[in-house]
Amino acid sequence: MTGALDAQSIRRLAGTFATRLDRLKEEFVGRDEAIAVVGLAALCREHVLLVGPPGTAKTALLTSFGRMLDTEPFTYLLTRFTEPAELFGPVDVKLFRDESKYRVNTDNMLPQADLAFLDEVFEGSSAILNSLLTLINERRFHNGGEVQESNLITLLGSTNDVPDDPVLAAFSDRFLLRCRLDYVADDVVEDVLDVGWRSERGLITSKRNGQGVGVGSSQVRFRLDELRQLQLAVAAVDLAPIRASYADIVRAVRAQGVAFSDRRAVKAQKVFAAAALLAGRRSAQLEDLAPLVYLWTDPRDEPALRRALTEKGLTLADPAHRVRDIAEIRVDHVKLENKVRAAAVEEELRELSRLLAKLDVELRRDHPDEVDLLGRVKSSQRTAILRMAELARSDAPEVR
Repeated sequence: MTGALDAQSIRRLAGTFATRLDRLKEEFVGRDEAIAVVGLAALCREHVLLVGPPGTAKTALLTSFGRMLDTEPFTYLLTRFTEPAELFGPVDVKLFRDESKYRVNTDNMLPQADLAFLDEVFEGSSAILNSLLTLINERRFHNGGEVQESNLITLLGSTNDVPDDPVLAAFSDRFLLRCRLDYVADDVVEDVLDVGWRSERGLITSKRNGQGVGVGSSQVRFRLDELRQLQLAVAAVDLAPIRASYADIVRAVRAQGVAFSDRRAVKAQKVFAAAALLAGRRSAQLEDLAPLVYLWTDPRDEPALRRALTEKGLTLADPAHRVRDIAEIRVDHVKLENKVRAAAVEEELRELSRLLAKLDVELRRDHPDEVDLLGRVKSSQRTAILRMAELARSDAPEVR
């Protein structure tokens, strides 16, 4: 596709992209919000931080999104021991030996990726994070003495918790959009199992040498050149109708102590423009400010952003979870702790251990300052595990 499209063609293309996102949502249970955020990020060429525990379909989500765009995402789990070469490529030994030039081979590595997912993104070394900072901010990779341009559309980073470390603050701030993921609610577990099994069957029965395409494999692709047309169209959206309201919101949340930098405030406008574009509008309306709820830097700031939007008259979807009062959580912990002490069956202790783990996740997500209660919940988890071990030993047959 070459040349600029007229307004009608752009509107039609935006509608097609929105339809593709809706089809993608059918592949997952309880991930509509995350898919919508990733879609906005792709239109803005911005990056997303997914906050939540392992096993919440983050990798699968980006893989399916990449399949929709007909591109293969680069995915990697970062640890303290990850070497830069694992992300950016190995040293070109022949070039170094023959010409004494230092250069890495970036074929099929992160600098050449259109989409990327880095699990536990804050675990990388300072050398990795510094290189990533340039890559995701400027779309450039310093390869020896040369600067290599990158086509990276969006990078998804995941973490269990947003770090408070000021050293990581600059890197963290490069993830404009934030989305919290948790395990799905108990009442839709059957749906997860059904959709997940269909996906697994697709992988098993695929004829592509074990690299099955699973659920949604037959969907029509949305080409990268079409996406680039929409990215250009974002810049043409008129934001004047919402600028005053947005400025009021920025002032209001800052007055409540919410950290909202000038850079973040400016870049957020791309998200509002993308929201208007997906809705088929050339001028933004008040409702296009709704994605502001995904632009927090500290998870505790999200309620303030929601309040500021509702005070402007916006009707927002309920958050994915209800933030419970800490007193309610304390009561739950006491009940679980008493049940752990009284339990006499291993299966019951296993279920209590699962519920305590769920309580631990809720505390770290919604009340991270409650360090004392977090410690007590961890202690209860250890007690449950020790009691399970004791019961297992007592049930084991004696060796004569």
